[in-house]
Formats: sequence, C-alpha cells, structure tokens
Amino acid sequence: MSKLNIIQKVLEVIQESTVSDGTINNNCGKADSRAATLTNDTEDEQLIKGLSRDFAKAINNRDFERLDGRAEYHLYTVDHLIELFKNNDEQSTIKLFIENKIKSKYEDCEFLSITFSVDLEQAEVVYNVRTCVVSAVDKYFKELNKKNNKKNRISAGIPFRTKYELLVKKEKGTWKIDKYKSSEYRNP
Repeated sequence: MSKLNIIQKVLEVIQESTVSDGTINNNCGKADSRAATLTNDTEDEQLIKGLSRDFAKAINNRDFERLDGRAEYHLYTVDHLIELFKNNDEQSTIKLFIENKIKSKYEDCEFLSITFSVDLEQAEVVYNVRTCVVSAVDKYFKELNKKNNKKNRISAGIPFRTKYELLVKKEKGTWKIDKYKSSEYRNP
C-alpha cells in the first residue's frame, strides 16, 4: 500500500467521525459529568475509562454477518491508524471473523490501574475485559485454546477475561489509543 493510499484511508476514517455540522465528533474520551460525581476519578481518568470501554466494546461486540472491520478506528491516534493501514488490519479482521464465523459480545470491564506520564499527556491503562464468544467454528476454539496453552479452556457461550494494556495519548486535546496489547485469556 502506497503512502498516498494510507493517508487517504486515514483521512477517510477521520472524516467518518465528522458530525453533520462539519465538526469532528470527539464524543469518545468525553467525560459524563454524572459519572464523575459518582466516583473519585479525575476528569482525565473518566475520559480514559470511557475511551477504554468504547474500545473494548468495539473490538468485542462483533458479528461476522454484520462486520465493521473499522469499528474502533476512530479511537486511535493518527500514528496508530497509519500502522493499521500499512498492515491491512481491516481486511485481516474481516477475514478472521468471516472464515471462523465468529460472533462475540462485550460483557464488562474492570480497571486495574491508570498511570499518567509526568506531563499528563499520556497514560498507561491496565484493565480486564470480560467477553463471550457466542459462536464460532470448532477450529477457532481449538486455535484459541492452543494459544492459551490449554489453560482456562474457552468455549462457546462461556465468558472469559482478557487483560488489556493500552497506551493512550492526548491528540488535539482528546484522549486516543496509541498502542495496545492483550494477554492470555482467563475464566472469570
């Protein structure tokens, strides 16, 4: 994929997050004032938790029959988007879900820590996400369990937890995901 094609794809994603009045839709990463009053979290912590939940929902609420391979793209920094387009992430995601007939759903998440940089412009988020693979072909479950060293066997309809670590950064005043990784799956 050429640099021009990558830039065009990134611009498409940014434009897709534009609302009808032409402004950028930055609802992700915006604090709900009601939620902030219920916790002792700072506004930035609330923003980051909202972004993290939106990310978990986007990547775990997927159905091969109605699949959006870019469901979470509006949550990423421009630099991360460029990497995804270079690696054909959208096509890989679609292929994985369609070939394996995967239907999954997000259930909830539990935040373990949010650690800010000194300048408060980035943070590391560690949290557990509970997910359920509603259905998939047997081959998919075998591969999933093989990668998991057959610990905590995963099967259709049984929720499991995955630990995520996100690096989030402020981009033009809005928290965005710059990098992430997930660890082994565990039963709740």
